[in-house]
Amino acid sequence: MSLICVGHAALDRVFTVDAWPTGSAKIAASRFEESGGGMAANAAVAIARLGERVAFWGPTGADATADTIEAQLRAEHVDVAHLRRLPGVRSSSSAVLIDAHGERLVVGFRSEALQSSAHWLPLDEIAAASAVLVDVRWPEGAAAALQAARAHHVPAILDGEVAERTVLERLLALAEHVVFSERGLSVLGPDSEAGLTLAIERGASVAAVTRGERGVEWIEKSAPRELHSCPAFSVRAVDTLAAGDVFHGAYAVAVSQQRSVEDAMRFASAAAAIKCTRPGGRAGAPALGRSKLSCNGPTDQTNAASACSEAAHNRSASRSSLASRDGRASRQSTKYLPLTPETFSEVAR
Repeated sequence: MSLICVGHAALDRVFTVDAWPTGSAKIAASRFEESGGGMAANAAVAIARLGERVAFWGPTGADATADTIEAQLRAEHVDVAHLRRLPGVRSSSSAVLIDAHGERLVVGFRSEALQSSAHWLPLDEIAAASAVLVDVRWPEGAAAALQAARAHHVPAILDGEVAERTVLERLLALAEHVVFSERGLSVLGPDSEAGLTLAIERGASVAAVTRGERGVEWIEKSAPRELHSCPAFSVRAVDTLAAGDVFHGAYAVAVSQQRSVEDAMRFASAAAAIKCTRPGGRAGAPALGRSKLSCNGPTDQTNAASACSEAAHNRSASRSSLASRDGRASRQSTKYLPLTPETFSEVAR
């Protein structure tokens, strides 16, 4: 079985600069890269690099940009049989500035293709998938894929990035796992716990929010009054571009492997942390299946990443549960030791 990623594919033109301009200016870039982008497409690459079979489903324009998008996905061993080019439409592209601290400024053009119908998707193929991951950029495709996944009892994950509230609420009702960015969750209101609870009430089994260097928090349908957390790995970030997409891709892999929610969050956090230590967007995603990760222990490609994550975190057996005064979610937290980039190494390139 393979995973399926449905949604946005783009082409990023990435410039590394010392600092973002504060006004009209001409500045020199120390590095330039033309790299594939788009949330679902980046997640598909992350999944492929973790050794899983994956297909990308989504629309682009019919132009030279689409040629590059497709070629780069093929080079990463992503199945693009259902990447559809729409005649007369321009593909998505972005200009990205990365500063000396690894933070990014993105100016993006979103293709008109993202407003198109999803009637051409081969939804019957979802029955054989191990998991489906969708983003919010192509609402019709996301909704169709999530509905098919639910009908076939296939795990379905929604990347809850910023979108119109009506789009988010429509997709919340269809997804089994919803992983928001902070900005995406804020679309539902200023109270993050209330937003996560809303996702559970709408039908999700797991609702999470990634908070960058502050880790990830989530609640589960089985215990909706407990707010769980997994601290972020401590790394020196050089580039955060596509870190969220790598998180979602790794999380989808863990879900497809039927790992526990806590293990899935830890695995995804580890993959995203590795990406942040490397320049480039999807180019910084860690590889497992074709190169294996090693961390003073097993290098078996199935268990290496979770073993690295487990060792690096040195999870303590103790937990604390703090009941909130207003009766809302209690907090379940686990203490981990920091991770340095040297904890992970790639071999056999």
